[in-house]
Amino acid sequence: MLEMRRNYLRKKPTIGVLAGWQFYRTATNLSYLKPVFRGINQAAQDLGCNVLFGCGMGTSASSTDPIRPAWPVPAPDVDYIPISSNNTDGLIVFNPLHSAARSEYIQGLIQAGHPVLFIGSGEPGPTLVADNAGGIFEAVRHLMHHGHRQIAFLAGSLEDMEGDTGERLKAYQTCLEQYGLESDSRLVAFGRHVYDGGYSAMRQIIDSGAPFTAVVSSNDEMALGAMKALKETGLKIPQDVAVIGFDNRLEGAAHDPALSSIHIPLYEMGYQAVDLLL
Repeated sequence: MLEMRRNYLRKKPTIGVLAGWQFYRTATNLSYLKPVFRGINQAAQDLGCNVLFGCGMGTSASSTDPIRPAWPVPAPDVDYIPISSNNTDGLIVFNPLHSAARSEYIQGLIQAGHPVLFIGSGEPGPTLVADNAGGIFEAVRHLMHHGHRQIAFLAGSLEDMEGDTGERLKAYQTCLEQYGLESDSRLVAFGRHVYDGGYSAMRQIIDSGAPFTAVVSSNDEMALGAMKALKETGLKIPQDVAVIGFDNRLEGAAHDPALSSIHIPLYEMGYQAVDLLL
């Protein structure tokens, strides 16, 4: 019976899952990857395949915590995990990869003919990505409808300007130009798509003295950190400053006040990724 089970498992396709950053910060998972991983896991069960998840471990929960993904090539800045073309029939890879070496490794697999599907923009190859520009335009139009003309923006990572970070920042800048809104470089700050980074980026904008009445954040984690900074300054949300995030995570809905956010169906993205790759 055990041998029959082993033979059956060997016949099922195996998908590997890698990300360009850690899944865990100490014992706490990062919120973006978790629902997508859940979708991948459910699709694997429904569609009959095996999945190997690579989950790197961060050293702390700080916004300055170095990027440390689980990765199949040993290096000082990764947690080594043997998920590669040697033991998978295809890979789902989350951008940004935060490393030229990691990018070259994945592109080498693609050139060798190993199936790879990216989640998030930034790398050449088949990609499943949110409507970054459409989401930012929707957020800015919503704020304009409520009378806001001075809108700050919290961007992600400087290392991700070819990916989601760059696409969302460019969309914000295009909105300002198209709608004739005030453009002020002091109203843009980078927070690395993490809570503490959003807090620091918001403090940077507040301390600059540039006037603003609304904030669009490139993701929800930064938006929640920004809300903390705004409250500490004595500003009320949304009476004094309106805040809109991007992802529509459950944490935002449970926050007081609740965070308005552009919705991305993260669980469904994970499920669809498996379906597409198969």
